[in-house]
This record gives sequence, structure tokens and C-alpha cells, in this order.
Amino acid sequence: MVLNLVLLFLAVVVIALIANMAAASGGTDVTKRFLEVTPDYTADVYPVLFPLDLLFLAALAGLFAVASIATAQALHWDRDWVWILAVFPVLYAACDFIENVVLARLLLSPAGVTDRSVAVAQALTGLKFAAVAISALQLLLLLLWGCLQILVHALR
Repeated sequence: MVLNLVLLFLAVVVIALIANMAAASGGTDVTKRFLEVTPDYTADVYPVLFPLDLLFLAALAGLFAVASIATAQALHWDRDWVWILAVFPVLYAACDFIENVVLARLLLSPAGVTDRSVAVAQALTGLKFAAVAISALQLLLLLLWGCLQILVHALR
């Protein structure tokens, strides 16, 4: 289990670094990002959204789900209820994937950009950030609970 967690963590870090390098290769000149100047956004869709962000969301959601479940099992939680700890990581992955699809559609078909489509993308982004924050908090609280139990046991 520890090896799985280490590999998932390394996957998150490596994919994030690769995605940042791919995104930075597009240049830092923001004025070239406007539709009126550069209407070709395919470089933002591939490889940044697909496959790099797709790999990142899978690795990050997997890390939070596996680490939370492994920690809960180490704390001797009821195995029938441990699956519930995967809800927010899976919600994060679903929101991020759907957001990527919406963003890809908007980037590849700028004529389809409307106030509503932008609002949908923003709502998905907000849900994604909330789900990943709750996933991280969930894991942190589980780890703190485990540390507290170790401390209480050591002081007996």
C-alpha cells in the first residue's frame, strides 16, 4: 500500500511539472491569447487539457482516495463504510473532466462561447476546487486523527 501511495504522489508531481512546462511553452504574452489576435487554441487543448490534465486529475483523485481509504483502514474503521471516503475525490475527478470537456469545446469552437457556457465552466471550476479542497482536508484530518491515536497510545 505504501508503494502505491508513493507512486501516486510521484505521478501527481511529475504530471504537474510536465503540464506546467507544456503550458509555459505557449508563451507568457497574454495579448496573444485573445481571440481577435490568435484564434488557434488547439495547443491549449492538446496536450495541456488532454492528456496531461486528464492524467493529473486521475493521479490526484487516486492519491486522495487511496490514501484516505488506507488511512481509515489503518485506523480500523468499519470496512463497510470506508468507501465513502472516495466520494469527494471521485467528485473532483468528475468535475475536472467535465470542465476539461467544456473548456475544450469553448477553445475549439470560439463561436459557441456564450455567457451561459462561461458560467457553466466557472461553476464546474468552483465545484472542482471545492471537491479537491474537501478531499485534501479529509485526508489531513484522517492523518491527524491517526497521529493523535498514536500519541494517546504512547502516553498510556
